[in-house]
Amino acid sequence: MQRFQTRIPLAIPKVRLDHFLAEWLPSALAREVSRATIRNLIMGGSVYVNRHRCKNAFTPLFSGAIVEVYYDEVRLFKGRARRMEVSRLGTERIVFEDGWLIAVNKPSGIPTQPTLDPLRPNLYSLVKVLLSERERNPDAYVGLHHRLDRDTSGVVLFTKREVANKGVADLFSEHRIRKSYHAICWRSPGAKTYGPAGEFAVENHLGKVGERSGKKCYGAVTSGGDLAITDFRVIEAFRDAYWLEAKPKTGRTHQIRAHLSEEGLPIFGDELYFPEGVSPILPPPRLMLHAHKLEFDHPVTGEPIRIEAAFPEEFVNYLAQFK
Repeated sequence: MQRFQTRIPLAIPKVRLDHFLAEWLPSALAREVSRATIRNLIMGGSVYVNRHRCKNAFTPLFSGAIVEVYYDEVRLFKGRARRMEVSRLGTERIVFEDGWLIAVNKPSGIPTQPTLDPLRPNLYSLVKVLLSERERNPDAYVGLHHRLDRDTSGVVLFTKREVANKGVADLFSEHRIRKSYHAICWRSPGAKTYGPAGEFAVENHLGKVGERSGKKCYGAVTSGGDLAITDFRVIEAFRDAYWLEAKPKTGRTHQIRAHLSEEGLPIFGDELYFPEGVSPILPPPRLMLHAHKLEFDHPVTGEPIRIEAAFPEEFVNYLAQFK
């Protein structure tokens, strides 16, 4: 049995329970949810409003109300679980663009680059489609130089012209591009305690240390790994959680996730690095890691560039529950 919870944002006017669930649940569960499924949840007594079970789909919700949903994925979706996938990329996702570069705010739940499944949506292909349709050129050029994990959201930078490729590649390989991520982490009982504005750094060598659910896990190794350095800063400290800024100095696979996990500060929603058997009091709808900012000197013009990607609604709503 899984539990998802959210609080109605203060800016939202009165809304009906079933209408609210139809808007919120697909994002929270990262999959499509039919109106019939929502009715079944409500009528089956799986929905609570302000800690009270609610079986009336027409119940009005007001700003600040707490909504909780309990569900058994296998029974509810009859084993046909599938993540919701983005089929198009709207222009509102563009956070920077000029004649050489384009940066987009990647949504959580889709891979950055093409996978073995040619029909699976990925950010690279979506950006190519967006530019091809806008420019009416099916051969619109898109160059990929870095990536985010599937469930991480935030800034991804692409090139629009081949002339910019070497400059961007050098930015990443020479670590001249400054990255800033934000994460919401659980403070495990044995983890070190930090106050507001507290800082710490992790420096080690990362390598493959095992698998979980068929996926590779990385951790500190004594030989054969790659140097990995991350600086961390506490933005806000809660009773059992932190809101952190992470600035990786290197770009290893799962670097921030692995570093925080080994510090006893695993990121909420991390299926690979969050301890098994531990259920957060506030179940997250996704991996709570967001690539917030990129800073660099433009590879063609030399102009200082600062690109920021707004925090996703589910990130903001989850964070608000700790305050």
